[in-house]
Amino acid sequence: MSLAAADAGSVSGTENGATQEEAVYFLFKSQSIRPALLGLAVLCSGALTGCSSSQNSEPVNVTLIALNDFHGNIEVPAANNGGAVVVADSANPAGTRVLTGGAAYLATLIKQIKAKNPHSIVVAAGDNISASPVTSALTHDEASIEVLSKIGLELTSVGNHEFDRGRDEILRIQNGGCYIGGVVGQDTCLNNGQYKGAGFTFLSANVQDTASGKTLFPAVAMKTFGTIKVGFVGLTLKGTPQVVTSTGVAGLSFLDEAPTINQYAAQLRRDGASAVVVLIHQGGQTTATTLNDQTCPNLSGDILPIVDALSADVDVVVSGHTHQEYVCKRNGKLLTSTGFYGSAVTEINLSVQAGHGVLSASANTRPVINDLNTKLPEGYTALSKDPEIDALVKRYVALSAVLKGVVVGSISADIKRALTTGPTPTRDETAEGALGDLMADVYLAGGPKADLAFINQGGVRADLIYKNGGQVTFGDLFTVAPFGNTLVTVDLTGAQVLRLLEQQWEAPNCSAKLGANGCGRLLQPSAGFSYTWDAASPAGAADGKGSRVVSGSVMINGAALVVDKVYRVTFNSFMAPGPGDNFTVVTSGKNITNSYIKDIDALSSYMKSHPNAAPPTPRITRLH
Repeated sequence: MSLAAADAGSVSGTENGATQEEAVYFLFKSQSIRPALLGLAVLCSGALTGCSSSQNSEPVNVTLIALNDFHGNIEVPAANNGGAVVVADSANPAGTRVLTGGAAYLATLIKQIKAKNPHSIVVAAGDNISASPVTSALTHDEASIEVLSKIGLELTSVGNHEFDRGRDEILRIQNGGCYIGGVVGQDTCLNNGQYKGAGFTFLSANVQDTASGKTLFPAVAMKTFGTIKVGFVGLTLKGTPQVVTSTGVAGLSFLDEAPTINQYAAQLRRDGASAVVVLIHQGGQTTATTLNDQTCPNLSGDILPIVDALSADVDVVVSGHTHQEYVCKRNGKLLTSTGFYGSAVTEINLSVQAGHGVLSASANTRPVINDLNTKLPEGYTALSKDPEIDALVKRYVALSAVLKGVVVGSISADIKRALTTGPTPTRDETAEGALGDLMADVYLAGGPKADLAFINQGGVRADLIYKNGGQVTFGDLFTVAPFGNTLVTVDLTGAQVLRLLEQQWEAPNCSAKLGANGCGRLLQPSAGFSYTWDAASPAGAADGKGSRVVSGSVMINGAALVVDKVYRVTFNSFMAPGPGDNFTVVTSGKNITNSYIKDIDALSSYMKSHPNAAPPTPRITRLH
């Protein structure tokens, strides 16, 4: 019986040196997709016929090595964009910042952790690719898939960004084949004219083909470690259709997370799992100021109601999506997230006994400290590069070097996003940032004629840092705008523009994002548009009930907004026709015009025509 033909398939034998002590089976309702296997054998049927189990066996120590939100960062990320964390330091009560990341260093740390325990597995919680730096993006992320495969990743959930280019593309990423429209040997199929697919397996328990009711990828997997079996459920956030372009999820349904997990966790237990691990692309945040603060101060976020609704069948939840780091206990379960861009991994250690389940569970976030640090706090050691992975990364860097290095403009100073505080700073979606404002100016100048423009915070992926006399390269810009979104202009009335602004702080945006301004998703506006909002007015109102914009404060090109006047407004193709990031009012816009001008092209043109660009002045005023 083949894997593609059954809900619980079984295949005899071993593959790539796998032994019967290190086996995986997949249980799923999927399309005819054979999961890629790297060093794994599929030995046990759904009933685990012939698999060893003993109620009296000794406990087995199992190590999970977890990461999330890698986003194609095979090179060392910039220090201001995922390439640094703050670690606890006995000589500095506030903690000390260390440089981190880079796939060659990540590979070394994973090898070190694996060397301590033969019963180990590398797992991920989604967003391994897309929104990637130019080195990976120019290969349609085949570079990152090859790197992660060679590092040893075995199982991953699907993140929302894996759907950026649609269902067919993520299936190609899993199963292989050249990118349609690519040039073989130049930007796709770079290994002897072939791309063989991922050497690890995507899991998507809550992503179904709407027509067939089958899951897009396997729902679960199980791996045998000695005398015990560990089950894995993989899924993404139910709200994925609200955070990717509509074409990316066409024909797919996204089910509620907790009921789906509980259903499959129960089945894994019936099939002999002594422990169940959830890999989920959804997350939370704390207010911790150093890495691995397991007091979890002010833990919050959309992951919490999911974890609180999970049954006792679940032991560990490996999460992601928010780009935050934490190791917490919640509802009797271990809840972890590593941060983002390969700056750290979570080492999760379980003591598991057949017939008794998980006896103990602990975890620690391990920073991927690279050798670019000049001095490290006591107790920390820099990692050396893994030679094989370093050579592979250098190969892809060389392939992209010419395009990356083209100078397209200049800046007079750093132009940054608003950033959060904490051990792994990332963009603060509740606050206005200079680079977001500049990008909105790019949209206004580069798209069809319009009165104003907005960009969502998630569309601005990195900062522009002053270096080399202010030179800005295409690689710099691509890291800021890696999606290839196009500029789209729609008609909105003044009343709809007001509704758009209020949706920044209304549910669900208020529960999804927290930052300096409390909660919400603040749109970045173009020059000529300004308004005042009052933080004393309650946040988190239901859709249509918000009242934070100060009456009469909205100005468009020197004139007060008129509620019944029609304005032309430019967004990116993620936002329009919508409802990107829950801005549902955009879907009611009229006269939609897609310019088919890519944001990266508009940004390049803008920088060429604006030498020595400076940070724009703020356009949004906050009261209280």
